[in-house]
Amino acid sequence: MAEKKKIEWLSVLQGFSMLLVVIGHVSLTNQSNDPNTPIATGIKDLIYTFHMPLFIFISGWLFYYTCIGRGKTYKDMLTSKTKRLLIPFFAFTIITMLLKMAFPQLMHRGVDIKAIINTFVLFRSNPLGEMWFVFVLFELMLLYPLYKLVARNKTSALIGLVGAVILSKLLPSISYFYIRKVTYMLPFFVMGILCCRFEWQKYMVKWWFFLVVVVLFAFCNVMNLLPKFLEAETALVGTLFAMSLCLIIGKYKPLLFRSFRDYTFQIFLMGIFFQMVIRWIYVRYGEERLFGPMWFLSVFIGVYVPTLIAKAIERYAPKGVRLCFGM
Repeated sequence: MAEKKKIEWLSVLQGFSMLLVVIGHVSLTNQSNDPNTPIATGIKDLIYTFHMPLFIFISGWLFYYTCIGRGKTYKDMLTSKTKRLLIPFFAFTIITMLLKMAFPQLMHRGVDIKAIINTFVLFRSNPLGEMWFVFVLFELMLLYPLYKLVARNKTSALIGLVGAVILSKLLPSISYFYIRKVTYMLPFFVMGILCCRFEWQKYMVKWWFFLVVVVLFAFCNVMNLLPKFLEAETALVGTLFAMSLCLIIGKYKPLLFRSFRDYTFQIFLMGIFFQMVIRWIYVRYGEERLFGPMWFLSVFIGVYVPTLIAKAIERYAPKGVRLCFGM
């Protein structure tokens, strides 16, 4: 598959995935499952069936494309990912703690000694809830030599994928260093690597594949018919649906989401802060009839304010500041 085509569909997929994250972070009423807003709650529940495994899958695809496939050394990879992931992780964790202390009325959780230990010593929680993803992604990438072996041929790929699935199912739940999240996400990361290695996307772009995953998506994710212990399988269906959808869209609308898709990581890092402000305004001053407009405003603000800030930082800020924002 030509490089240009890969970039087009992948950019559409990244934009789509980031939009799902921003929508999933809308919480105007301070209730995760508010019965008074069934449509918004239903959308959020649907997104949460697959959106983070989808991001891990995309990250695995990119990891092969940018590192494994180009033969980068472990040292080069580690240096690059430390700058790209760990520096923003610690920078935004500290920023969040300071904001929580300054504006406790906007926050669900406060900051105390236990929270600090869990964040910087045990790595089992974070004051900015979604930051677990950044640390887990970094931990997954530490297995770089293993992925190179897995991606050598189809036999090693099958063994590696089966092993990742078994590990995710059988390893005890360990919260320290987000180990449970690492093992849960490992099969999706490996599948992303193998998808890029063997170009599985050439099958996902076909209409018959899309129709099959649409039906599965309706049963597994929309209707939520699979039992709780098959949540990984449900997430896989959602991931395949998003992949196939964006591959097809990329053929006809390759510039979709171009207004923000180049800054998805920065939106991930910053968007929630501006959505917190919208939530505070709604809780304090809003009326029920304003829920819809405020919901859309939260999505718009969560996407485009970070995008504008990221563009300004990219153009004007010194290197140290850019590193804190994953640039």
